[in-house]
Amino acid sequence: MTYAQLEGLINKWSLELEDQERHFLQQATQVNAWDRMLVENGEKITSLHKEMEKVKLDQRRLNQELDFILSQQKELEDLLCPLEESVKEQSGTIYMQNADEERERTYKLAENVDAQLKRMSQDLKEIIEHLNTSSGPADTSDPLQQICKILNAHMDSLQWIDQNSVLLQRRVEEVSKMCDNQRKEQEKTFRLTFD
Repeated sequence: MTYAQLEGLINKWSLELEDQERHFLQQATQVNAWDRMLVENGEKITSLHKEMEKVKLDQRRLNQELDFILSQQKELEDLLCPLEESVKEQSGTIYMQNADEERERTYKLAENVDAQLKRMSQDLKEIIEHLNTSSGPADTSDPLQQICKILNAHMDSLQWIDQNSVLLQRRVEEVSKMCDNQRKEQEKTFRLTFD
């Protein structure tokens, strides 16, 4: 083997080594990215596991509260059954009639209140819809909108006049004070001159 052939082989091996090194670095970068992704996903799984344990604990608490409510409901039913039996066994129909009349009055009152609330709710809805439509884009051909525009312009003008009248009043007061001061000064100089 000649020196030139050896040098050629060394150059060829160097190029192959560089190519394999580049390929290795690419794969190492990809493996690092996958490793990072695995770590992040592991953290997410841990967080989800903690959340799941918390949800399970909340569910157990909720089940306990539901069991407690069911036991209270059962106790209430046990207490109400004898009362219902005693009410059924009472022979005094007057008591039942009075209770029925009171129940009927209460029911009618509840119906009246409910109807009034529904009417008030409907009235409020209509007022809100009217305000929404009237505050929408103004229809210049609508006489009501024209009147509102004129009244708004009048209100703006009145507010402007009120503000400017206050300013004018202040200026008049300042000018009258200046005139009074000047008159007093003239009287003083007049007295000094003739005294």
